[in-house]
Amino acid sequence: MVVHAKQLLLTVVVTVFFARAGTQQLLSLPNCPTKCGSVTIPFPFGTTKDCSLDSTFLINCNKTSSTHVPFLLQSNQSVLNISLDGELRVAWPVASDCYAEKSEQVNETYWDINMTHFSVSSTRNKFVAVGCDTLALLATYDSEGKNYSTGCMALCNRLNDIVANESCSGIGCCKVSIPQDHVLTKVTYGTLGVFNNHSAVHDFNPCGYAFLVENGAYSFTSTDLLKLEKEEFPVLLDWAVGNQTCQQAQKDLSNYACKDNKSTCYDATERSGYLCRCFNGYWGNPYLIHGCQGILYFLSLVWIRFLRHFYDASRGTSIFCLHDPYIILSIYSITVKGFNEISIGLVYEKDNFWGSNVFGCYTAAI
Repeated sequence: MVVHAKQLLLTVVVTVFFARAGTQQLLSLPNCPTKCGSVTIPFPFGTTKDCSLDSTFLINCNKTSSTHVPFLLQSNQSVLNISLDGELRVAWPVASDCYAEKSEQVNETYWDINMTHFSVSSTRNKFVAVGCDTLALLATYDSEGKNYSTGCMALCNRLNDIVANESCSGIGCCKVSIPQDHVLTKVTYGTLGVFNNHSAVHDFNPCGYAFLVENGAYSFTSTDLLKLEKEEFPVLLDWAVGNQTCQQAQKDLSNYACKDNKSTCYDATERSGYLCRCFNGYWGNPYLIHGCQGILYFLSLVWIRFLRHFYDASRGTSIFCLHDPYIILSIYSITVKGFNEISIGLVYEKDNFWGSNVFGCYTAAI
């Protein structure tokens, strides 16, 4: 019973902490919106010039019929998610070519997307083609205009050739990796009929489709051959601050983007520029002054609030003791029905959150 009570206390405290901590994060500049619709817009991104680091990170928050939707200003791509780790998730459209029964083309769409300040992640996206008479082509370009192209062919003769939930292995669907080791800022993709413009498979596959998609975000099914219902798929872009390395950027502290004194800088790996992150044990937005928040501070507050709310606390005090690698967050003397007066403490030790007899600071009597 004692062990279960101890585990219950710890579980509730940690749960309450994460629930409360998420509401207290500093994400944007003062008086700047933190959301556009349901999407969080953390600084250095912003919806106005004064709320973003510079025009590179400006987000256009458009009002639709029911909500607001964020778009990249330069390419008008809708934004799905922004990560402070240098990832930007956007929605990209599907290219297609469709035919009538007599092989006459009735519709064709291809896409040419130019990203001035961002680049397609070559390691976290795939190029996919869906169809039974389909050749999909992808042309990518770096910032110098150099072309790196790829593609794949998807074929089948009968709908029965398609195995349920089969991976894109070439029968009805194929996928290839995007050209790697290049900073790709422009892409063009489309499809075309290979042999008979879908005439032999028209009854179950009148169109061919091609799209880029984040790894793991698409699962092929045979119903996609008749009509691919989704018109957009998530694609991951890479972003970074400027074109300098950390060492170069730190020579000009007035323009240095890592503003919190509990943050550090690291060079971007997928493109030029640098990124910022909070020290271990802190989280939040390192691009803002006081943006990195410590786990110790919030755990101590939540711990005390938890005890005061759920227990009859006869007396107590909150203390902080630091003995590396142990940090005692708080200690509280309480009276719980069925137990003698006990002292409870919460300790941070690497990945462990419970301890006792830590260098004599306190002893948990549970």
